[in-house]
Amino acid sequence: MTSTSLRPISARDMQHAVSGVGGLPIEQSQQWEEFSAAQGHPLWAGELGRLAWYENDKCIAVIALFEYKLRALRYLWAKSGPVWIREATPEREERLRQDLLKFVRSRDRGIVFIRLHSWFAAKDLEEPLQIVTYDRTVIIETGRGDRDAVLESLTNDGRRTLRRSTKKADEFGVQIHEETEAASVDFSPYYEVLKQTAERDGFRPHPIGYYQSLLRILGAQHARVFTARTQDNEILCWDLVLLNGKNAQAEYGASSDRGRRLGSPAFLDVEAAILLGSEGFKGLDLRGIHSPRNSTLFHVGRYKLAFATSYTDVAGAWDLPVSRPQYITVRSLLNVKRKLRRVSR
Repeated sequence: MTSTSLRPISARDMQHAVSGVGGLPIEQSQQWEEFSAAQGHPLWAGELGRLAWYENDKCIAVIALFEYKLRALRYLWAKSGPVWIREATPEREERLRQDLLKFVRSRDRGIVFIRLHSWFAAKDLEEPLQIVTYDRTVIIETGRGDRDAVLESLTNDGRRTLRRSTKKADEFGVQIHEETEAASVDFSPYYEVLKQTAERDGFRPHPIGYYQSLLRILGAQHARVFTARTQDNEILCWDLVLLNGKNAQAEYGASSDRGRRLGSPAFLDVEAAILLGSEGFKGLDLRGIHSPRNSTLFHVGRYKLAFATSYTDVAGAWDLPVSRPQYITVRSLLNVKRKLRRVSR
């Protein structure tokens, strides 16, 4: 008979446990622990927040839980976790969640829910509050830095888009730069471009200190900034790429109105992928597109789908209520707040 259990694990042992399956996502790494703590989201309960899940004596998955607050209520968030060492079957996911609920309830009665990633929908899971999740993404093949291999991996639309943006880049003297060090010292020029993007696309960016802290704490080994600039040094667009092991993800990006008109983001994304490929990174994850579960990413998804002949399935985020009555109350209050906001408009 198979018995399961959760056991605390050190950061070093957690990294070692997943070494054969591509390593940890950056958000589950020890480096992320320091950054998250600086943002007011420490690893939950110290070393207890980093756990390995076992079947008998075999480690099947690992997970790092960080503490968050929703007004006065506390919850845990395992961004990009759990990380599966063995296959994530529906039965395993359910059993891990059951063990996790018991573990958290026995040690911290103040936690209202746990946000984690799951490959399969289930009755004990709820759509996450206040965030947009996704279960599909697009990864640009880096071709080990071989430009022809990267171009071959694009769709016909992607190659046409890239030809147009490359022609514009040549016309206006646009060049790609890595500016990690400069952005770490002073992020304000990049933030001005981000504010243009936010106003155009209707979202609220983090405060500037968030990006500055991300670059400073993670360092160039785990966070880098690439830009497309004109010959007169104007920033047209930028990508902030997070790295861990051989995994690269374009976590944040922005473009000026002029950069959008010139098609500079496509030029930058492909050139950044080629550069990362030359350094051994396997792909550049563009971080989420639309799917039947989430249609809100449709327009940005259409742009991203030009860069690969198919999408990649990923485990989406879900909320696992620890105290279901409290969770339902919070969800109801948030729904009322959204309705009042729509009426006031």
